[in-house]
Amino acid sequence: MKAALIFGMILIGLGVLSLAYFASPIRLMVQETIEPHKMNLVPPIIGGIALICGVVLVFAVRLRTSGKRE
Repeated sequence: MKAALIFGMILIGLGVLSLAYFASPIRLMVQETIEPHKMNLVPPIIGGIALICGVVLVFAVRLRTSGKRE
């Protein structure tokens, strides 16, 4: 279970970093000069999916281990 929890935390970190990179003010200023149809939205979508999957994985591990008595 610890491996799944660590993997979930890594996914959350990667998702947050990915979304923060693509939403940085400098990057947004540069993208204003790029034509809208040439913007690549795949990396922010992958970052969002990684963030969601990481949160779901962490909550699933927490719920599963909260019922066990040690």
